[in-house]
Amino acid sequence: MEDNSYRLIVEYFEKTISDDGLTQLQEWIEESPENLAQFSETIQILEASKAYFKQPEHAESSWAKISAHITQAQISAKKQTPKFNWIAYAAACLLICATGWLGYRYFNQSPALIYEEISNADGKHSKIMLPDGSIVYLGGGSKFKYAKNFDGEKRDVTLDGEAFFDVVHKANPFVVKSGDITTVVLGTSFNVRAYLAEHKVAVTVQSGKVGVMASVHGKPQLVKYLVKDEAISINTQNGIYTFNNTDASAVSSWINNEFVFYNTTYREIAASLEHHYGVKIRFTEQDLGNVRLTAKLRGMTLSDAMETLSALSGLGYTQKGDQLFISNNNQKGGSIMK
Repeated sequence: MEDNSYRLIVEYFEKTISDDGLTQLQEWIEESPENLAQFSETIQILEASKAYFKQPEHAESSWAKISAHITQAQISAKKQTPKFNWIAYAAACLLICATGWLGYRYFNQSPALIYEEISNADGKHSKIMLPDGSIVYLGGGSKFKYAKNFDGEKRDVTLDGEAFFDVVHKANPFVVKSGDITTVVLGTSFNVRAYLAEHKVAVTVQSGKVGVMASVHGKPQLVKYLVKDEAISINTQNGIYTFNNTDASAVSSWINNEFVFYNTTYREIAASLEHHYGVKIRFTEQDLGNVRLTAKLRGMTLSDAMETLSALSGLGYTQKGDQLFISNNNQKGGSIMK
């Protein structure tokens, strides 16, 4: 989605859009059915994200707000030229979605949730089939939590670590919570790397659309709306993020015992290898971790991977049990601490 269109949709959702902005949004929506679908799905994800972050005290007041929002959109459409009927139509579609979503979430009394938690040690990987048919590939050193009676309606999960999600498309959103960062989808495949100790959350989309939300002073904020082969990395300590286009299949290749790194620091590569192979990698000098490498490690053993990285970096390594020490080629590494 173009950044300007994305900005206008957010302004429309937050009711801060100007008359000129509304005209631009109208024209963009009318350009193609795809744009209309993009508008509707973005609003749906925004509404679902808002409901997830802050549940209203009364369902009736929530319904009143949504109803007023839709009604206002329809009134605006009537006051403008016939072109604005596109927005009214999209609003009407969202009204149906909102009815089902809020009706289930706030009026239906669900049984007490019983949670299942999967915890992988470094070096261990698992494949999880969720009750709605979605598949999760959980990486090493990762923790994943979901409700045992996860019924396809309330599709909320939590993640500390790395996982690749292949989510079955439903009207009810699939929500991945990683600290203050939340990833919201309807149905798509995407990779989330969110080790709490790394103070960073990275989301990469392989197919479909993803909304990445942040809790800022207790309020939800849409950070970025991602589509195929787009990625975002958020520093959870200072809130600074970077956004770029990427090869999403390469990012998630770890599920097939493959790694593809492009201009990546040796320190970041080491972190991925630690979780995948169940080892601890240390640098005898901190600056050595800043060396940047481009490498493809396909189906390699740990020793083969390290030999390849040594050849590319010009650095040597010493292995002592489950610890590896990276040093200059004419040096050997070790530690007096266990």
